[in-house]
Amino acid sequence: MPPQVALADVAAIETGMSATAAQAPLPAEGSDSADMALSTLIRVLEEFRTLDPDLPIQYALSFLTLAQNEGLSMGELAQRLAIAQSSASRNIAALSDWHSFGKPGLGLVEAREDPRERRRKLVSLTGKGRAFLHRLTALMVGHRIADPTTPVAVPAAPGLDARTAAAV
Repeated sequence: MPPQVALADVAAIETGMSATAAQAPLPAEGSDSADMALSTLIRVLEEFRTLDPDLPIQYALSFLTLAQNEGLSMGELAQRLAIAQSSASRNIAALSDWHSFGKPGLGLVEAREDPRERRRKLVSLTGKGRAFLHRLTALMVGHRIADPTTPVAVPAAPGLDARTAAAV
């Protein structure tokens, strides 16, 4: 007899969400909270477009995953995003100083050799990456950023100096 699977588990498998996220109530369509959530998401995605108007969503997901889990290896990033390691490597290249399509990288992350295993690369945010993450966080908590060159008036992120923040 096959094991019983809860409906929420099926929804989670089909959508790639955790069972808890699949069970979470959604705001009613057209409600203020749904509109606000979508507006925030749009502002965050538009902020990514200030870096590169053609920036693939996979780059944004890679950046956000690394922001939550600094020090991941390329393999771990690929596993978390369910992508090939070669794709993770290309994403990191574009987010760092070198882009595979001949244009300069974005300078948001850096990959360094793992001191314990030289073949492994560990990826972390640069100062510019931290400043950009700070801008995204400001947008998500409701601060308006009219111009990407305008400094954000929110408390500085740990380890972020004024010169680094101005680099974004």
